[in-house]
Amino acid sequence: MDDLLVRLDLVLRGGAVTALAICAVIFLADRTQWPRSLSVPTLCVGLGAYLLVSTPSIGLSGTSPAVILVMMAGVVPILAVWAGAELFFDQPDYRPWHGVVATLVAASAWFAPAHLFVATVRGVLVVLLYMGLLYIALSTAADDLVESRRRFRRWFVALMALTGLGISLVELLRLDADLPPVVYPLHASVFLLLTILFLNWATRITDDLWPRQPAIKARLAADLSSADAAVLQRIEAAMAKDIWKQEGLSIAQLAASVDAPEHRVRRAINKGLGYRNFAQFVNERRVEAARAILSDPERADTPILSIAYDVGFASLGPFNRAFRERYGKSPSEYRSTQEPSKV
Repeated sequence: MDDLLVRLDLVLRGGAVTALAICAVIFLADRTQWPRSLSVPTLCVGLGAYLLVSTPSIGLSGTSPAVILVMMAGVVPILAVWAGAELFFDQPDYRPWHGVVATLVAASAWFAPAHLFVATVRGVLVVLLYMGLLYIALSTAADDLVESRRRFRRWFVALMALTGLGISLVELLRLDADLPPVVYPLHASVFLLLTILFLNWATRITDDLWPRQPAIKARLAADLSSADAAVLQRIEAAMAKDIWKQEGLSIAQLAASVDAPEHRVRRAINKGLGYRNFAQFVNERRVEAARAILSDPERADTPILSIAYDVGFASLGPFNRAFRERYGKSPSEYRSTQEPSKV
């Protein structure tokens, strides 16, 4: 590469690695959110390793440190999805198959350089991972009641996922063998920009980044403006009239029913009641009603599916998950634990 491009590449990568190190230290320092907050510094370490081995400017190719760094960089897709899930979802819904995919991607990082088939399978899996992250992050944004996080995730997660997707496609199609020299500083600048943007966001919304402690919830509720307090009263009145039974109830529909802008409805529920997700807010009412039905001896023969429909769920799966999250057991298990005289 041209000396100027090499120097520019090194400066940009040095800046990106430094920013990643600062980010890692900030998140490590907040031990109150361990272990979920560890996803961010772990990703920072992986990205730092990736930045060091993804350019000829540093000249690590073929060295012993490069082997370790390549392995660390190989799990970046998994770390990115993990960090994205922990940052933008208060209760990530991890499934067993997620672990299987993560294991395959991590294990394939060891064998991909020497086996074309393994590299291809790994590339396809990584592409699907980033596409899945992009879809989930954008499709669930409407339910996010943390306004700063909702706005940020729309473009940041999209930019992050598209960056990962683009790099993965280049590697999958074997287009990275002879890239133009100018690509490397551009590549480094993208990661530097993403890290700075993330740091700027994360350090400005410390109260909203993770689920709040009770003291913080109380303080934020006390700071609710009179206009938002009025909206909250109308929301609670609508909920008391069982609007939550409406299947597929959205924030837009609730906002229309209380004659308030969506952003005010989000803020009122988030700041006034402490909820960070609209589905959680609505589903709590639904599962409480379902629990009452399951405890009613006169409804002992009512099918679980019918109860799910009665309280506003569109299908059994979301009902089971919401009920288990609230009470630690499935609706069927809960019903079976009632006293024999009540069944």
